[in-house]
Amino acid sequence: MSNEFDVKKIEKIIHYQFKNKNTLQTAFTHSSFANENNKKSNERLEFLGDSILNFLIAEELFNKFDEEEGKLSKWRAKMVNSDTLSTIIDQLGLHNFLLVGKSFKNKELTNSIKEDLFESIVGAIYIDSSLEKTKRFVFRFINLNKIVKQKDADYKSLLQEKVQKVKGSNLVYFTYEIPNQPDTFCAEVYINDVFVSRSIASNKKKAQMQCAKMALDNAKTIDKILGIK
Repeated sequence: MSNEFDVKKIEKIIHYQFKNKNTLQTAFTHSSFANENNKKSNERLEFLGDSILNFLIAEELFNKFDEEEGKLSKWRAKMVNSDTLSTIIDQLGLHNFLLVGKSFKNKELTNSIKEDLFESIVGAIYIDSSLEKTKRFVFRFINLNKIVKQKDADYKSLLQEKVQKVKGSNLVYFTYEIPNQPDTFCAEVYINDVFVSRSIASNKKKAQMQCAKMALDNAKTIDKILGIK
């Protein structure tokens, strides 16, 4: 999070140069910053981007895969959910440019806010250019084939199985609602009383699942805690 806005860096990251730089800045303006500085927030762009993103994903799935509506809908949902979109924002480091108000100082951004940022960028590129250029941006970072091939994973069960393999080891989730942030929950994973990972989401189940996945991604740390060589 930052109140420093670097247009050139952002354009280099997203591989698109804006004709109207103000549109790009609006896409990165959280409502907390907008309210404190009498600016437009990215909420309208997020609304537009959400619809465009769903259309582009649906069109691409329809054209590439001869599957029933139910499966196509499930795949689309995986591609536009907060886990997928927030991960892209994290990997690109775009969350570091989000303009936030004083109330967000020293607070972690939720996946929902990062998801909104991605959708705002989609809306901004569309407003600034065309549907075709927006499509190029979307599929530069969303790997359709990779996500389609992914199997749904129960990360909590996978983590539990790993911990249970070592006799006497224990796994604990500490989950709580973040004060002054409605519908925002934090989950922390502890193995043998050692902190492993933390995640923030819009409900407890999602926060725990994300937290378990983060723990599994950090396999070396878990192995060290469990004494696995």
